[in-house]
Amino acid sequence: MIVTQRGFLDFLGMGETRFLIPPYQRIYSWNTSQCEELWLDVLRAGRAGRNHFLGTVLYSRSAAAEGMNALELIDGQQRVTSVSLIILALARQVRDAAIEGVDVDALESRYLFVDDPAGEGRIARFTPSRSDAESYACELQGTRPERLTAITRNLDFFLSKMQQDDFDPATLVRGLERLMIISVEVEDASEAQLIFEGINSKGVPLNLADMVRNYLLLSEDYDRQTYLFETYWTMSQEMFAPDPGSLRLNTAIKSWLSIRLKGARILSPEQTYSSFKKYVEDVYQGDKEPILRELRGFCLMWAENYRYHGVKKFKSGSNWAELGAPAITAGRKLKKADNEEYAERVRRELRETDMRW
Repeated sequence: MIVTQRGFLDFLGMGETRFLIPPYQRIYSWNTSQCEELWLDVLRAGRAGRNHFLGTVLYSRSAAAEGMNALELIDGQQRVTSVSLIILALARQVRDAAIEGVDVDALESRYLFVDDPAGEGRIARFTPSRSDAESYACELQGTRPERLTAITRNLDFFLSKMQQDDFDPATLVRGLERLMIISVEVEDASEAQLIFEGINSKGVPLNLADMVRNYLLLSEDYDRQTYLFETYWTMSQEMFAPDPGSLRLNTAIKSWLSIRLKGARILSPEQTYSSFKKYVEDVYQGDKEPILRELRGFCLMWAENYRYHGVKKFKSGSNWAELGAPAITAGRKLKKADNEEYAERVRRELRETDMRW
């Protein structure tokens, strides 16, 4: 583990380094009040000429970006995303308003882009995860994304601040230069997991689904993470959408563990998570794909049948796709298997899932 205190801009502008947010990470979710607080912190640092500590950034080196130095952000991605949006907003405002005194080309080349190793122009220095990646890429190219996400909403917020009459870009730049972080590079996956859990136990708490997802994916390399996330976790999560705070998914995970671990204490998220980790290590010897496959199968049953009736059918192994059952999943109603393609998908999920319930 390598721990270094450094300026945030020095970290973000390291040579031709790219920054990747792994797919298991939560999507960018800062709200306006958090952006307002960051904005004021940066301006205060710029006016007073004093450093402002932004927090800890935990990362590991990645082999995902072939031919380039790439870092995967394990913790701190919300802050890195927010400051990157300030820099992007500043570059856009300087160009649009023809503001003098700020070298926008240097700003973009050092903090927003890196040279493509294939020699095909520039690519983004920073890549958010999942749906955020598309929104950020659109904004980086100056086009409006189709979906409104926190990326666009918060970029608009920072732009609105810069369009006010009293905005001083020089103060903002000085403030950005005063942002300090503790960067922590980890090499061992188990070490990264322990540090990640320790950091998040003292900040905004992760919900059960977050902890389970991170545990299952954090130790894998970037490409493997992407495969497991897109093949298993995305489907499990989307079965319950819309699901603010992952409340339905959390309930499904707790119910699954309650059946698997008879007599286990399934109360608080921390107790449930502790039981889950023990189950994975004892039963699956740490092999993550079978557990993700099993969880996906249970979530499918839980989302369509819910509680007693769904679990009862799941335990009996009956082919409920052919019998038909009411669904509670928002915006969706399960009918009898007159849709053969859907029924076959359900049968396939159940075949792939251990039926030892």
